[in-house]
Amino acid sequence: MKWKTDLAGQNASHSARQSTGPLAVVFVLAILCVGASADGESAKQAAVNVWATGDCVRVNPETGRYLEDRPDIHADYPSGDYRKSSAIWNAGERRVRLHAARNEFVAFQIVVESDKPVSGVDVRLDALRGPAAGVISGENMALFKAWYLHVTQPSSGYSKLSLGPAWYPDALIPAPKGNRIQFDIPGKNNGIGASQRNQSLWIDVYVPRDRDAAPPGEYRGDLVVAWPGGQTVIGVELLVWDFALPDRINCRGDIWNGSLRRMTSGMELEYYQMARRHRFLPGVAGYRPKVTVRGSDVTIDWTEYDARLGKYFDGSAFTGTHGFWGPGQGVPIDHILLPFNVGWPVPIPETDGREKAEAVWVETARQFKAHFDADPMWRKVKKVVFIGALDESYDENAYRKMIYYCDLLRRAVGKDWFQYRIDGGYSREAMETLEDHVDLWVCHTIGFDESKMNYFRQRGIETWFYGPMIYERWGNSACGSNTFTDLDLFTCRGIGWAAWKHKCGYCEWEFDAFYDEKSRTFQPEKAGDRAWKEAINCRYGKGEYNGSGLLVYRGQPMGLAHPAPSIRLKAHRRGFQDYEYFRLVERTGRSEQADRFATSIVHAVPFGRASIGNTEIWSNNPEKWDAVRIEMGRLLNSTWPRGIPAE
Repeated sequence: MKWKTDLAGQNASHSARQSTGPLAVVFVLAILCVGASADGESAKQAAVNVWATGDCVRVNPETGRYLEDRPDIHADYPSGDYRKSSAIWNAGERRVRLHAARNEFVAFQIVVESDKPVSGVDVRLDALRGPAAGVISGENMALFKAWYLHVTQPSSGYSKLSLGPAWYPDALIPAPKGNRIQFDIPGKNNGIGASQRNQSLWIDVYVPRDRDAAPPGEYRGDLVVAWPGGQTVIGVELLVWDFALPDRINCRGDIWNGSLRRMTSGMELEYYQMARRHRFLPGVAGYRPKVTVRGSDVTIDWTEYDARLGKYFDGSAFTGTHGFWGPGQGVPIDHILLPFNVGWPVPIPETDGREKAEAVWVETARQFKAHFDADPMWRKVKKVVFIGALDESYDENAYRKMIYYCDLLRRAVGKDWFQYRIDGGYSREAMETLEDHVDLWVCHTIGFDESKMNYFRQRGIETWFYGPMIYERWGNSACGSNTFTDLDLFTCRGIGWAAWKHKCGYCEWEFDAFYDEKSRTFQPEKAGDRAWKEAINCRYGKGEYNGSGLLVYRGQPMGLAHPAPSIRLKAHRRGFQDYEYFRLVERTGRSEQADRFATSIVHAVPFGRASIGNTEIWSNNPEKWDAVRIEMGRLLNSTWPRGIPAE
């Protein structure tokens, strides 16, 4: 089967570039080239078409259609001839049009499709140049090649919403030199075979935070796609607004992780830095210093603990000293889970020896407080105590233990030095028992009730939601999250929007997961290579899930020096950046308008018992989501023409 190419037979041409002044450059772009050779060799050349699309859809490598082009699932999913035009793409002008604030990532995709095999496709994007000699280049502009995974069955419990069996672009392999990448169609290693007709590329553009580094205005550059016998040039235009997103991550929450503390410190640092650039914090339980207990005497050796974690507490992990670039320069992590748990620092017996064990807990907690309080930067990090052994416990005995451990630690360090966290879908009655002790409630989305959450927020309890964003059925409560590969990207982007709409933080389950069926544990370090080959990464109980808790791919199996992000992680980032837009609009004194922006897209409660079976909870057209962000950007740009005041 041969594909239709809209511009087949047209010859490439490069028009002269004209300058209208020292600060502006007008680019007259080349037309798509198909078979550029003038002799008989042109008939042998592949007919290559190049087009662009946004960052909230994925393109099927066999058909060239959006995987999300499924009006049978949602009537408002994107459809039509998106090869010719979309909100960011104009095929007639060969132009991509983007909008961004400073300190923000924007992204788009290039799709290179061919009617026959083609080798040595070369893509590069050197720089975007703007006013006052502003240049966005180097590490601020990155190209990635999409890696495809073969989804053979819907994720369990999502028979209605799954986009179905297909090859899905997910993992993103960075260009070796950052701004240039080469590949073949079909790819040699991905396994699709002769049916592959296109290759998707992901382009990240980060606009530096400082105004001097990225003056507001129009930036332009050329993305060049070349192949044997031809090339085409895509003009990339970026309007940079005159305001910046904050360095601090204001969407409170974390993505729970069980593997980082088992990594080397250097490898772990790369994950923390990737998380910062995608505006989330790993939620890692179990970081423990060496504690020696003799009788009731406690000695803590902080050497390894400080060497590993100190750079996150003082923010130096996110500076050039450690090779960091991006948002949040020098800003410490928001919070840390302290290691106190049933059995640590020592077990507390019910009877004999109880008083001595309690004294050890109190002294250990006091030393933790003294150690953190000694550094002014460390003091800024919120300390959270989560008794993991009592996680999701729903009986009176468990409630008594939760209260007991909280009171014990408060006796040592005071009520306000740490947040006491519980996770679970607790009833109103249970929370009324616990409310004087709980500071942070991470509530399962299945048990989320807005009136209940508001009731306890008014009593000083911070609330986060945890679990699937959409429930086709009650049984989805067991799947942890539903940011699966075979669902659309709104389940990822929507987290930031739902957090704003419902005035909650969020918690998500894992970003580095692969379930080892033999040991019944999650061991991504032993199965990292399988993550690149198998779409189903988690099987437990009767559930089988595509990409569950897998947002970052380990680089070693592919010969990469660093971990590789996924398209779903990029969608998370987009949603967390959108959250910052809502918050900035609120800072202009337009709180109600910020809420209207959010609810214009997320028009229903996306989770909770009342929402089970309701799959129409938000707009399913990514261009509508983007239009709201652009409207907010224009509003903020006109409100703060000289930049946003410091907080």
